[in-house]
Amino acid sequence: MSARNDLTPETLRRLAGLRAEQNTVLSLYLNLDPERFATPRARKSEIDSVLDGAHREIEAGERPHSELMALRAAHERASEILSAGDEGWAQDAHAVALFISRPLKLDDLLRLPHPLESTSMIADEPFLAPLTEITPASSVCVALVDERHARILRGSAERLEQASRVSDPVHGRHDQGGWSQARYQRSQHEDVEAHLRHVAQELHHLLGEAPFEHLLIACTEPLWPRVLSHLHADVRARLHDRRLVLDVPDAGIEEIVAASDAVLEDERRAHEEQLLAELREHLARNTRAAAGPEDVLLALVERRVQALLYEAGLQAGGVRCPRCGWMGVEGESCPNDGGEVDRRESILEDAVQSAIGQDAEVVPLRDRPDLRAFDGIAAILRF
Repeated sequence: MSARNDLTPETLRRLAGLRAEQNTVLSLYLNLDPERFATPRARKSEIDSVLDGAHREIEAGERPHSELMALRAAHERASEILSAGDEGWAQDAHAVALFISRPLKLDDLLRLPHPLESTSMIADEPFLAPLTEITPASSVCVALVDERHARILRGSAERLEQASRVSDPVHGRHDQGGWSQARYQRSQHEDVEAHLRHVAQELHHLLGEAPFEHLLIACTEPLWPRVLSHLHADVRARLHDRRLVLDVPDAGIEEIVAASDAVLEDERRAHEEQLLAELREHLARNTRAAAGPEDVLLALVERRVQALLYEAGLQAGGVRCPRCGWMGVEGESCPNDGGEVDRRESILEDAVQSAIGQDAEVVPLRDRPDLRAFDGIAAILRF
């Protein structure tokens, strides 16, 4: 069964734009890795552990009464959701993220396609850093096309469902020679062209009905240029140039998802290479780039970051002003207002929140040594 992914770029931006006046936002991440939590008993144990940890944090220390009441209400709501007997909230998910805040009227649950470590966080804003480990769901359309039929599926890279079928009559091959055979061949060619136009029209219709970001097409190599020649320019703009190689009539959903995911993953890696090449070029010219925690944090504070790149799993301490959001590697007071700053065990979480809030691309890099010379973090700047 394909895993579900409720995370979208729009959701991430909306959550990043939220901030409460007090620490009244409860963020919970629950690992539902099917290899570790396949049974109801195992899942319940993990749920209880996360909820107990959040409860202890809520009740620890001194809190303003209004903040304490809001957090207790958030914890009660989280328990209500996660203790639902049918577990519909977990359907097809390998992890869930839950964000609750009564003052912000926030009550969001996201089903995620990859396992994440279970944790809880209390702050004045949703804790989003773990979500950067998940690629937001992008809308995908996959067309499997032969000379007579087409199957069109829609959804995300992790989950596709059939959206449309196209079937058209095409003359069969004729064994007679002479003019009769030539006429049949011309007729057959014209029928196939009409079918491909029909497929192209259906794709254009689906694009207008509910736009998709990526189009992938599976067909034979000889048919590929003929399919492309009929696509509307708006549809063609979303097409990935790599043809899917599948058994068009018989390919199952899981096989289609796997083939589509492989293409999109290759393109993601190619995009990372492009960003790293751009970063190296800017660094060589000493323009529009920041390297190392101090320079990157300053660029984030100045809202100049176009793309934030960092090593996945990076841990780097720092400080943050709770009033204006200034961030730095060290310091006792904020250079903007002179007030006391908060020390953060991982300033990366705040850096990610800031990057998302200024609509910058956030790119965690895995198994790449490119950023080691910069303590694991760099940025491409807008100016």
